[in-house]
Amino acid sequence: MDFNAVLDHPLISQQVFFPRPSGVTPTLRVDVGGIELGCYLHRIDPEACTVVYFHGNGELAAECDRYCSEMFTDIGVNVCFAEYRGYGVSGGTPALAGMLSDGERIVEALGVSPERVIAFGRSLGSLYAVELARRLPKLGGLVIESGIADVLDLWPLEKVVTYFGGKAAEITGAITTCLDQRTKLEGYKGPLLVMHAIDDQLLEPSHAERLHAWGGGADKRLVIFPQGNHNSIFAANATEYLSEVHGFLRKIELAQER
Repeated sequence: MDFNAVLDHPLISQQVFFPRPSGVTPTLRVDVGGIELGCYLHRIDPEACTVVYFHGNGELAAECDRYCSEMFTDIGVNVCFAEYRGYGVSGGTPALAGMLSDGERIVEALGVSPERVIAFGRSLGSLYAVELARRLPKLGGLVIESGIADVLDLWPLEKVVTYFGGKAAEITGAITTCLDQRTKLEGYKGPLLVMHAIDDQLLEPSHAERLHAWGGGADKRLVIFPQGNHNSIFAANATEYLSEVHGFLRKIELAQER
């Protein structure tokens, strides 16, 4: 059975993705099987680590580039804001499973060794950040913010089956095969930072607790911020948020300099 075809069915994509155009010219164009992704790169130091940032399903890489780039560049870290198919100026259409390989193509386009890459996934982007860690097990670090532990917590199987018209076994098989966050994280032994807001009503903090518990390495940290929700996590905890991210990135940089 083609599990990708199940997860990439247009009816599912319509429920998961909310693409919008952008007039901002990308600074990194990446070919993924004949489709061009328009990403945004800030390379301030060729010797520094590079964060590859995967945004949420209602956001754009260009917006993240505008509002979040200094979070990384201010401490001398490079950052690439990855864009999804069909979003911004990227070609193609969004596909839940079909885009799982795109992160690896972006790293190849950057020309950076996996050890010098930190994947950062917010909300839906956590699926793609964790997948990148699975594909590149020597990844330098992984940050999950407001992430998803189990997609069936978001999309109850009964609802998906009714809407999609498929069989429960097909859908659970597709999710287990393609989007098994637990197995992917258990295989990743590198540094892991998991952050979540206590009042996140879209994804309860239990998602963060599971993601952290599943991390396969000893160097892992869980932070549940005392304020904010899914979309206000940074604004409500800016000082603490930056402290956690900067501390994590600096620790990786220092470890790699030894």
